Amino acid sequence: MLAAVMPGGPGARGVCADIGGQAVRMWRMLTDDDVDEIVFRAAGSGDHRGAAATLEELAARTENHGESVTRASLMVDAGSQFGLAQDWAEAVRCYRVAVEDGGTCEVDPRVWLHDGLLRDGKSAQAAALRAELKASRSTDPGVYEAVAESLEAVELLQDAHTWFTMGYHRCEQAPVPDFLLDLLLVGRRRVRRALGHPADPLDEVAEDYIETVGS
Repeated sequence: MLAAVMPGGPGARGVCADIGGQAVRMWRMLTDDDVDEIVFRAAGSGDHRGAAATLEELAARTENHGESVTRASLMVDAGSQFGLAQDWAEAVRCYRVAVEDGGTCEVDPRVWLHDGLLRDGKSAQAAALRAELKASRSTDPGVYEAVAESLEAVELLQDAHTWFTMGYHRCEQAPVPDFLLDLLLVGRRRVRRALGHPADPLDEVAEDYIETVGS
């Protein structure tokens, strides 16, 4: 649970979260490091539900939000914690709030809602959201990688192959770092192997990247 705003000077006001009996002090304007601290503590204690509850409460405190920490991003983080607790219904609830909020997130929150729907067995809803994401024609490689990896996780390998490939072709001319494109090809190569497909020229690019990174 969150305590009241802590006393101090104008630059030292903060909120205090308690996770697993340990107080976590966060400055009034939340940062990515504050969120990371909550996530790391949960990883150590295994109290993912507690972390999710804390993140949801922080999401409601809009006066404490910083430049990169928004209500939407905090609800995505809360959903991720519920996912780690294997509570996909609660994860989906959090992701829906993030999507409806429309605030800034590192990656379109619809990809995490898609993942939650798939893992919660709501395949028809996931397919409808996937169609919506496809129609948006994003040039963010992270969107395609996230959707493809979610499909791969539930063994929809042909669909995963489609999304890895589509992501590469839609983003290859976009102003994005080359390694993000390479990661799409690495994922594509992985599912192609699982499907028994022979190597093609894009697989060779992926293999070159793997050799370079490994060297």
